[in-house]
Amino acid sequence: MQKKKKYKVVRFRFERSDGGEVVRHMVIEDLLPVLEINQFIEAKSIRAVSTGKEYAKKLVGYLNWLDSYDITYDVANNSHVKKFVDMLVYGDLTGLKIRSLESSLSYSTLNSYVTVVTEFYKWLDNNYESNMRFFKKKNTQRARHSYLYGQIYDYDYKYIIDRYLPRLKLSKEYIKWYTEDEKKLICRGFNTLRDECIFRLTLEGFRIDEVLSMTLDNYDALEGLIRPSRSKGKQTVIEGDKSHLRIVALPKKTVDLIDQYLFLERMVAENESMNVNDYVFINLNSGKHQGEALKYRNYLKILKRCCEKVGIDSKKIRTHSGRSTKVMELLEYQATHPESNLTDVHVLETMGWRSPESIEHYRNHNNEIIARSVMQKLHKEDQSND
Repeated sequence: MQKKKKYKVVRFRFERSDGGEVVRHMVIEDLLPVLEINQFIEAKSIRAVSTGKEYAKKLVGYLNWLDSYDITYDVANNSHVKKFVDMLVYGDLTGLKIRSLESSLSYSTLNSYVTVVTEFYKWLDNNYESNMRFFKKKNTQRARHSYLYGQIYDYDYKYIIDRYLPRLKLSKEYIKWYTEDEKKLICRGFNTLRDECIFRLTLEGFRIDEVLSMTLDNYDALEGLIRPSRSKGKQTVIEGDKSHLRIVALPKKTVDLIDQYLFLERMVAENESMNVNDYVFINLNSGKHQGEALKYRNYLKILKRCCEKVGIDSKKIRTHSGRSTKVMELLEYQATHPESNLTDVHVLETMGWRSPESIEHYRNHNNEIIARSVMQKLHKEDQSND
C-alpha cells in the first residue's frame, strides 16, 4: 500500500496591515504549516509569488520522497539527493515503477529541482546552523570539513545531470524573437482590438503580467504614456509621487489602437455587464465573467489560436517573446546607430531592469544585423578603398 503523502502545497490568505489580503503558497506537514520551510518559500515569494509557488511544489516533491524512506530533510545528505535525482529521471527502480522515455523530465526541469533543493539547504545553513560535521568527497579528492547542510548545497551535481542527457527530453522550443513578418501576421490574425493591443504592448517590452494588471489611471492617452502597476507579481511601491516601476512611451499606432479599443469594445462590454472596474483589458464576451479583468490563461489561448490561424506553430508560442523581441530591437538599433548614443542604461530603463546581466538572457547571439554591423565597423577602411 502506497504511503500517504505527508507534505502538501496549499494557498493561504493573510490579512495585511491596511485591511487588504495577500495570497501565499505554503507547505504543510500533516495539515500543519512548517516554519523553516515556509520561511524559505516566503523569501522566494518576495519578488514574485509565482516563484514561491514553483519552489514550494518542487520542494514538496523532494520532501515526500524523503518521507517515503522515513528520512527528514534535516538529516538528509548527498546520497539522498543523488537518489532523488535518479528517481526523477528513471522512476522508482526499487518498486519497479520505471519512467517511460515519453514521460521523462526535460534537462531544465531536472536542473530546477536541483536548484530548489540546494538553495533550500543553503538557506537553512545561513539561518539555522547545524553542529553536525563530516567529510565529503568532490572530484575523488577529500574536501574540507563541512556542515551537514553545506555538504549538500556545495556538492557539484552538474556532472550527475549531464550524464542523464541522452535520457532526458529536450526543453521546449519556443519562438524567442519574432521576425517583422511574424509580428505583422499575428497582428492581422486577432479577432478583437483588445487582443492586438495586448500583443503590441508585449512588443514594447512589457511582461504579460504587467499588461493584464494595467489600470486606466496607468494610461495617459494624450501623452502616449503607460506604466505597469505590477511587475512579476510585485505590487507598485510608491513613496510620495515617485513610482518604483518604469514608464514607457508608446508609438502612435499603439496609442490609437488602445483608444479605439477603450471607446468601442471595452465600453460596450462594460455597459452590457454593468461590471465597472479599473483594469484596461477586460472580458468582452457576454456571460457572467463579462467586464472582469482578462486572465493570463485566456489570453494565452487567444494568442495560440491566432497563431494557428495565420500558420504559425502554436506549440512554439509563449507570451514572453514580445519582450525578448524588444530587447533585440534595442540592441540592433544600438549597433546600427551609434550616433544615437543609445546605451545599456537606456535598455535597462526601458525594460525595468537594474543589472546589465539581465540583458544577456534575452540576447540573440545569432543576430545577422548586429554581426553585419560589427563587420562593417571593423572593415570600414577596406570598404572605402573599394
